[in-house]
Amino acid sequence: MTENKQSHENKIREVEIALEEERSISKARNALLEANIKELDDIYIVLDEKLRSLRNKDERIKGFEAQLVRANKLSSLGELAGSIAHEIKNPLISIQGFAKRIEKTNDPDKIANYARLIDREAGRITNVLAKLLDFSRMDEPKRERVDIGEIIDDTVLFMEHHLTRFKNVAVSVEKNKKSVNVEVDKIHVQQVLVNLINNAAQAMPRGGTVRIRSGIKDSSGYIAIADEGEGIDPEIMDNIFEPFFTTKPKGEGTGLGLSLSKKLVEANSGRIEVSTKKGEGSVFTLSFPLVN
Repeated sequence: MTENKQSHENKIREVEIALEEERSISKARNALLEANIKELDDIYIVLDEKLRSLRNKDERIKGFEAQLVRANKLSSLGELAGSIAHEIKNPLISIQGFAKRIEKTNDPDKIANYARLIDREAGRITNVLAKLLDFSRMDEPKRERVDIGEIIDDTVLFMEHHLTRFKNVAVSVEKNKKSVNVEVDKIHVQQVLVNLINNAAQAMPRGGTVRIRSGIKDSSGYIAIADEGEGIDPEIMDNIFEPFFTTKPKGEGTGLGLSLSKKLVEANSGRIEVSTKKGEGSVFTLSFPLVN
């Protein structure tokens, strides 16, 4: 009986020891789990702070990009100021002349004719100013169905006088015979064309022709702007659309034109491509999906 009792007590002790070991292991596991949970909580807090920081930076970047778009647009407007003044000057001179003729005559027929001519010239000024206000607006993109040829005509009208500042630079336009309709923000595309035409003119310091073509290719409407300059160095081709990248002398370029042009084109579901050949010039092509 004594041996059985001893054996029984030994088994009880072994069970107690086993239970104590299990308790120790369980306690250690709980401690490790709590440590892991705390570590995960700390990581979550750090990640949450970083996420908030990234969101703030993203909002600041978007705000910065919007400011750059506005700055670039205002820069384009500044460059076009001469063209606008030229387009308004001629009808104003006509209006002044007809007004003086009205003052000097009592002939009702002549007065009526001069009044009609004044109204026509005032309409020309109104049209130019309306297009200028459209170009300068800063609101959100507004897509509309528009003929690519119309965009080209309006842009060339704005830039015609401005391009006289470049020696021996001419503009040639070859449009598709039929309408090429796309759905874009017309002002965005005009701004891109202003940048590209201006760049093309600057690429030809000895003069040449900026050739603008439009048409249809692969279910897209396209506008191609070609210059007769020296072409783009292959080593920098991958960088030309990067913000602030420029090969122009200091003070002659911000390096924002092509970068913002690319963003504006892509915002209108389009793409911008460039091909170049050393000594023969470059061609920038804008493509947008056709609409019926």
